[in-house]
Parts: sequence; C-alpha cells; structure tokens
Amino acid sequence: MNVVADRLRAPLRGRADRYAVCPEDGFWFRPMYTGGKCPLCGEAVASGEPRLPWTLRIDRFMLAIGALALVSVAMCTLVLILYFR
Repeated sequence: MNVVADRLRAPLRGRADRYAVCPEDGFWFRPMYTGGKCPLCGEAVASGEPRLPWTLRIDRFMLAIGALALVSVAMCTLVLILYFR
C-alpha cells in the first residue's frame, strides 16, 4: 500500500523544485512565469530561464489548423462515400 501512496505523492514533491528565491529580497516566485527574473526587483535566477513545458511550447494555432484540415478531409470522404452509394 505504501508503494501506491509514494507514487501518488511523487508529483507533489517535484513542485518544490519549480520555485526560486530572489537573492536580493528573499521573495519566492515561479521563474517559469516570470522569464527567469524576480518580478519585484528584476534580479536573474542563478539557474537561468527555465524551459516551458511542451504543452505551452506547441503552437496551438497550427494544431487547430491541422485538426480543421483532418476534419475537412473526413467530411469530404464521408460525402463522397454516401453520394456514390
């Protein structure tokens, strides 16, 4: 039973690594959303700017255009199949 509980708690433990503390004013912040700089004083984080998760890096517009194109081809195929039946 402890193995299941440990696996469920593991993602929660990893969240502490995503925070940084400003060396100037001691303010805790998430560098992913501030470009790797403190939002109060502008001091850069020692580890640099973090990479965004892949869900924020993908271009959603091109993903939507691709989905629209696939749906259009599927609808065209369906119309042609029903027309020639």
